[in-house]
Amino acid sequence: MSGPALAFFDFDGTLIEGDSILFWLRFYYRRRPGRRVFQIANWLGLLLFASRIINSHTLKRIHLWPMSFEKPEALDRMAAEFVRRDLAPRFYAPVLEQLRKHHAQGHQVVVISASGTFYLKYLKELLPPSCLLLGTEMVWGEGFLRLPGYRGGNLRGENKILRLRALGFEEKTPGSHAYSDHHHDIPLLRFAEFPVCIRPTRKLRKLAESLGWPIWDLPGERPAWRGKLETVRLFLLAV
Repeated sequence: MSGPALAFFDFDGTLIEGDSILFWLRFYYRRRPGRRVFQIANWLGLLLFASRIINSHTLKRIHLWPMSFEKPEALDRMAAEFVRRDLAPRFYAPVLEQLRKHHAQGHQVVVISASGTFYLKYLKELLPPSCLLLGTEMVWGEGFLRLPGYRGGNLRGENKILRLRALGFEEKTPGSHAYSDHHHDIPLLRFAEFPVCIRPTRKLRKLAESLGWPIWDLPGERPAWRGKLETVRLFLLAV
């Protein structure tokens, strides 16, 4: 793809602190306490995942199962409120500023995330207008169980690269940057000419140090161990 330089940003853990799907589940069950019966399926799914009977893609479908029983307009209203009230305050200010710098320099900014587009689409109100938002397209289930599925796959790991190539983006476009916190995004970081690791996981940090990739630890943000503790607490509340 010829044109302006590119800047790819992961979302969860990169632009914001934490996992937005866990934030969504906590938000959702507070709005729909009567649907907490689905949390039984969540815990069963976790046991199956720990036993390697199902993979993370199936586990995500189970976690989002109750959304299949929502009317589209009601789900949209909740998603818009979730982004405005819950996600907006969670942005890492230095990373958001870097995204805006890329935009100001005329670069094509792409936010690419495994999170569902049913709420990611409302980030347009918080990001530069020309920013391209790519997320996992959920297909809300039909039939007796109504378990949701994916349109085009769960946008994680190599699937991000498949989506970018399908849209015409080319690997290591001159001047391209990629930002992520997680080792699952090593393919995305390798896709760009200039990879940057944001508060990386231990596995990604080790790779970044061996390859000389820049590491941003964002001084002033709360320690990583506190973030992990909060994730565990949120996980227990959400599922």
